[in-house]
Amino acid sequence: MTLLRPFPGLVVDPDWADRVTTGPYDAYSPIQRAAIAAANIYSFLHVTRSQEDVAPELRDDVEGLLAGNCAAMQRLYDAGAYVAHDEPTLFLYRLTVDRPDGGGTGRHRQTGIMGLVPVTEEDDRRILRHEAVRPGRTDLLARHLTTVGASSSPVSLTYRATGELTAEVARLCAAEPVLESNSEGVDQTVWAVTGDDARRLVELLGDRALYVTDGHHRLAAAATARRRSTDPDGPLGWVQAVLFLDTEMLVLPFHRCVRDRAGRSATQLLEALSATGHLEDRSDAEDARPDAPGRVGLYLDGSWYSLTLAGATGDRAVDQLDVSRLQASVLTPVFGISDAGSDPGIGYIPDPLGLDVLVERCDADGRVGFVLHPTSVEELMAVADADERMPPKSSYFEPKPRSGVFVRRLDREHGHTPDEGTLR
Repeated sequence: MTLLRPFPGLVVDPDWADRVTTGPYDAYSPIQRAAIAAANIYSFLHVTRSQEDVAPELRDDVEGLLAGNCAAMQRLYDAGAYVAHDEPTLFLYRLTVDRPDGGGTGRHRQTGIMGLVPVTEEDDRRILRHEAVRPGRTDLLARHLTTVGASSSPVSLTYRATGELTAEVARLCAAEPVLESNSEGVDQTVWAVTGDDARRLVELLGDRALYVTDGHHRLAAAATARRRSTDPDGPLGWVQAVLFLDTEMLVLPFHRCVRDRAGRSATQLLEALSATGHLEDRSDAEDARPDAPGRVGLYLDGSWYSLTLAGATGDRAVDQLDVSRLQASVLTPVFGISDAGSDPGIGYIPDPLGLDVLVERCDADGRVGFVLHPTSVEELMAVADADERMPPKSSYFEPKPRSGVFVRRLDREHGHTPDEGTLR
């Protein structure tokens, strides 16, 4: 089966981009989302609103929530906020940002191919996962997809690059873009690719394996929606995705802040931690930041250290990861954290927030901070190739596609013609 399909997508009108598009839903706190939505009726956050964004007494009214999402999407259609591409189209989507990790010089740039990929189940080796999902979150996303009848936030995938495909993407990016936008420090450029050029991209991608980097829940939700559909081979048999070259992906770590339930003093904790690996004093946060795998930075009671991790506990690809070694040798035996996905004793800080945020959170209630070296794309692929699953919050990909830039409207893939004036 073809792994990539063009579709008659919508792209936000350049004049509307600043009013409509937002960062990913979970890039904001509930308070931030409420403030953005209250100030702007056209923000795409109205479309992606979830249960935690409504009053507590309304959170069980899922039908009402989804009705509000539908109304927000229709409001954007009626306002003419999107430009319709009626011919089946692939979109090239370039994101350019200042490097959030402070590394290198200049800016980070990555270019993806936006299209549709087949909805697959967990055991389908065409699209490989590396994370587990929460069924409750998956069910709500599936209902949102079928009720609103549209998607915007694509599943992010990566693939092993080849020179010919990379050169073809570069050639197509020399054309005139259909969108250029800057918002919240993210430069976005979009090109529309149709006809023979689109077919050439599909051919060059071939049937190579694709790896999920972000969007495990959206992919699982698409599978749930397909299973519930009376037409599983129709539009719900495909899911919106953006495919980025593996060589262009920027992977950053999630750091950990851990509560000590035993209430030990800093001296006692240092003694317990030094028993797990070699511990050294460090002058400050950046001095403690690991520059290679096998070590973590440690923040405790206002001081910084470097901790060498114990060796892997097994031979699997996932066992070799720093996040797994930290879990096995420190978090479980020292702090009793056995389920890192649900234990309230552990919190996660994505690296772009900065180590000062980790310090602030640790100081607030006496937690211990752990600063990790990033998992590499090669390690992620090795885990997925072995059909294994990483611990929660093993990798943070930046930049993430923004919401509201593209809309995939399911009824347009049934040959439906929108009402006059609804779309331009």
